[in-house]
Amino acid sequence: MNKQLTKLNQVAQKKERLILGLMSGTSLDGLDVALCRISGFGRETDIDVLNFETREYPAQMQQRLKAVQSRDSTDTRELTSLHSELGVYYAEVVLGCLKEWGVPADQIDLTGSHGQTVYHAPAEIQGEINSTLQIVDGDHIAVNTGIITISDFRQKHTAAGGEGAPLAAIFDECLFRTERNNRMLLNLGGISNFTWLPSAKSRELVTGDIGPANTLINEAMQKYFNRPFDKGGKVAQRGTVHSEMVRYVLLEPYFRKSFPKTTGQEDFRLNYIEELMKGHGIELSKEDLVASLTAITSQSISRVADQIAGDTEFEMYVSGGGVHNHAVMEDLKKRIPQATFKDPEELGISSDAKEAAMMAFFANEFVAGNGFRIPGISESKIQLGKLSFGK
Repeated sequence: MNKQLTKLNQVAQKKERLILGLMSGTSLDGLDVALCRISGFGRETDIDVLNFETREYPAQMQQRLKAVQSRDSTDTRELTSLHSELGVYYAEVVLGCLKEWGVPADQIDLTGSHGQTVYHAPAEIQGEINSTLQIVDGDHIAVNTGIITISDFRQKHTAAGGEGAPLAAIFDECLFRTERNNRMLLNLGGISNFTWLPSAKSRELVTGDIGPANTLINEAMQKYFNRPFDKGGKVAQRGTVHSEMVRYVLLEPYFRKSFPKTTGQEDFRLNYIEELMKGHGIELSKEDLVASLTAITSQSISRVADQIAGDTEFEMYVSGGGVHNHAVMEDLKKRIPQATFKDPEELGISSDAKEAAMMAFFANEFVAGNGFRIPGISESKIQLGKLSFGK
């Protein structure tokens, strides 16, 4: 047998595995790295996050990514270069983190890498087959670290008839569903997405992308304040929400679609919002614009919470970069009184580390699990991810 296959089989047979999870969202904040100890699989999975770190993208790399992300046309040579360069960069970050943590690379069983989303194209919006593209080549990560790497998790989902997102529902149901309490797990990345986990076994979970979370706020902050994001939501708190502008945006067709559904930055760009404002004769100060974009985030989420949960009490766990935006969080707590907002740490994984830990989970499932049946998409179980051997 091929030595690499023998090694893979040995990893699969272990009672516990050390797995790295790598995640970078559409906000382009940087690369999240989580070192996890994982045992079991599926609903018997146990995850312990041993170390976590976020490394910001170098400024030039971040600008290059912004230039190709969510564009209807782009420089294919640049896209090709970034695919390989980011693989090398991810490997450098991995080795740097392991050195900092005092963990030899040869002790790591697997790496699970999400990659960097550059375009998301659901068929219902784009008019073709469901498609999504994440760059960052897994082979470059594997060869440069010597660690078996599992990557490109979204492609099997689209091949089976899904939209490639949100994957969090699989992770959330396996680790966090309980018969005692209704739960909503909300992620505030570039786009907001959620998983509704009802306590009753007979009730199906609900999942999907809600709409823009950080993407419009970040774009406005970069354009008008020359800052990457609204730290703590302070700019939004100085501004005044323009209710009519928010109402016009929330009338957009996407918000009226039923779940499951997905979207991306392709559908929510600042220039589109500003054209909509111009068409309605709305002029705002830059602070009021940020406040109104922030309200779009919180109000779109509260509407979904009311739609899904009604008056039913539930626990709300919020993760992602947007959890640090106090303007968003305070408005959510005010608008969703039926929710008890709880710290994700109570579930065993911090809000910042959750998505990276999820990539470690999917890598573990690739080698040790039995696959997933996705309601409404796949009657048979599918396995997510692609395999890259190290040196």
